[in-house]
Amino acid sequence: MFGYIKPFKPYMRFSEFQVYNGFYCGLCKNLGKNYGQLYRMMLSYDFAFLGILCCSFNDKPLHFEPQHCIIHPFSKKLCLKDIEVLDFTAAAAVISVYQKLCDSISDTGLIKSIPYRLLRLLAKRGYKRAIRKYPDTASKIQLEMNRQLKLESENCTSIDYACEPTAQIMSELAGKIPEDREQSETFSGFGYHLGRFVYLADAYDDAEKDLKKNNYNVLLNYSKDINTAKKLADDNINMSLSMIAEYYSKMKIKRFKDIIDNVIFLGLKSFSMPKKQKKQKEIVL
Repeated sequence: MFGYIKPFKPYMRFSEFQVYNGFYCGLCKNLGKNYGQLYRMMLSYDFAFLGILCCSFNDKPLHFEPQHCIIHPFSKKLCLKDIEVLDFTAAAAVISVYQKLCDSISDTGLIKSIPYRLLRLLAKRGYKRAIRKYPDTASKIQLEMNRQLKLESENCTSIDYACEPTAQIMSELAGKIPEDREQSETFSGFGYHLGRFVYLADAYDDAEKDLKKNNYNVLLNYSKDINTAKKLADDNINMSLSMIAEYYSKMKIKRFKDIIDNVIFLGLKSFSMPKKQKKQKEIVL
């Protein structure tokens, strides 16, 4: 995953950010306990959000307490104590990170891929634990990652086709949250368009780098002009954000709604705001 699904902190209450950060820290501790310290260093905002989403659909009591953090050893941070509720989220993160390493190896030459190969070797033990716990999820993610590689090797020119594997991965993960069939379909649709957004946001941010290095980027297949390519990405991202909001309105969220609202309605659309702020001093929300 890429780290685009995160809150917009300026519009977040302190108490909300404490809870959000508590999930992030709880997931980090779960990864360290069950899969090894390496995976803690590869944790992204995307899976912190998935963890909150998993816990938003039920009303099981959760306990938070100040704990020491590996990054801040001398000060305590509020952390989710019941880290076992994040078992699925942690396994999904491990599987996704491992497959991303495999993807990076395929995308680079032999010499440049050496660091990724070393990381994959170190990550393999944790990956095997994750696939034993959730074999169906692992199989789905691997299938879609292989499809992504095939589309890129064929220089796919369709934005919809290029987005599909990432969209299907997120759909699979979100759809696993509720047991209710109707809500599962709604969460699945929500995840699909969230995955589509993530892929497009990543293509948007990588456009200049990919043009310079002659890497695959579906946006550049439409236009080598960066501004034109990014305008196309903006149009497609806005469509995805609209569909995300539509599915979200049908989801039966029981708690943490203020945090999720912030991510959906502010965090997602501000993914490129730091770059845009260089060109304009005002932020329009």
